[in-house]
Amino acid sequence: MHRPLFLITAGGAAAGAFIIAMALPAAAATSGRAELAAPAAATPVTFEVTTTGTLSITSPAGPVDLGTGAVGTTIGNAATVGPPDVGNFGAVTVTDNRALNPASWTATVTSTNFVNSSTSADVIPAGDATYLTETVGATPSQALGSTAVSVNNTTTIPLGTGAQNVVTETGFDGDNSTQWSPEIQLAVPATAVLGIYDATITHSVA
Repeated sequence: MHRPLFLITAGGAAAGAFIIAMALPAAAATSGRAELAAPAAATPVTFEVTTTGTLSITSPAGPVDLGTGAVGTTIGNAATVGPPDVGNFGAVTVTDNRALNPASWTATVTSTNFVNSSTSADVIPAGDATYLTETVGATPSQALGSTAVSVNNTTTIPLGTGAQNVVTETGFDGDNSTQWSPEIQLAVPATAVLGIYDATITHSVA
């Protein structure tokens, strides 16, 4: 049954008749009561990201052949000896699966002295060799990204028995993987004698 929108009453008085018209509330006109809000139930949810990942570094198993050169020449200098890949050490890869924000690490390199495998008394100091990081970027075929950079950009640094910083990652968010292929060069000193010289180059990351 529909209710009227207006209520009209009439009455009399000594001065004369009068009529009162009153507007009814809209809700009362339609349903007779106020509309109720729809029922709702809110439940907070949460989750946690964990990791068992680690920070690791890999380099070629070797031995890596840096080439050949006479006294006074530079081994690993592609402009004077061999093809362009002579002196290329191979890929060094840092993988950080610790899920940190920010992800920060520094890779270093160190080397033993170069010792003649025939006459061990003949030694070329590690400091006679240089290290060029070359291109630093995300590891190919790896879904993880990287913003790592070379410490010295395109400038060579001397190798030595003490650790030298070579690549740093400071601002990446989460897991990341970085790779570079350094170039090793060594100026053969006048005191060098015939023979094959061996050294161990070690990369570390922390």
